[in-house]
Amino acid sequence: MTRARSAQRRIFLDAAAEAAFGRAGLRQCDHPNCAAEGLFPAPKSREPRDGRWHFCLEHVRQYNSGWDFFRGMSDAEVLRYQREDVLGHRPTWRIGTKPQSEEPQVWVKDDLGILADVGVILGAARRKSPAELRLHPREREALTELGFDITTLSLPLRKAQIKAQYKVMVKRYHPDANGGDRAAEERLKTINQAYAYLQTRGYT
Repeated sequence: MTRARSAQRRIFLDAAAEAAFGRAGLRQCDHPNCAAEGLFPAPKSREPRDGRWHFCLEHVRQYNSGWDFFRGMSDAEVLRYQREDVLGHRPTWRIGTKPQSEEPQVWVKDDLGILADVGVILGAARRKSPAELRLHPREREALTELGFDITTLSLPLRKAQIKAQYKVMVKRYHPDANGGDRAAEERLKTINQAYAYLQTRGYT
């Protein structure tokens, strides 16, 4: 068999295998340029709503070796997450006391804010802004750390907006602009962590 005919036959077999793969309804590995079957799910981020990748055995092992659930979080944030995880990240208070809050007490997990007006309301609750209802709590926290006012924030946010605001905050709290002040240095660390988190969420 000539070299040209051999190459042509190989192309035909590869095309036939790809067609059979599609007809069987199998999921292909999400790793670039991998044609193997994606049998093994792996989280895209620590937020379940972000969905999962599907890799072959080789690439799921590679992905898992570099996976860090707490990447982008400070030591304090990791400890807080671990404490809250014991209770399923639900609000708690001492027995016999009532939470002193102006926010509605909503007894369901409602990340999209669909049920924001349902629940026991203590006093006259302030109505949440669209950004507060739509953004994940950690996204709100990170954006607030970058100096955004969540109550007046207009969505969707553009990447250029976040990057520009990040540069403003870095310039404001950089140690060189504050005479080496340690408080400014610590604030800059939290700003960098907030920006890094938003990067993992696809905002930058």
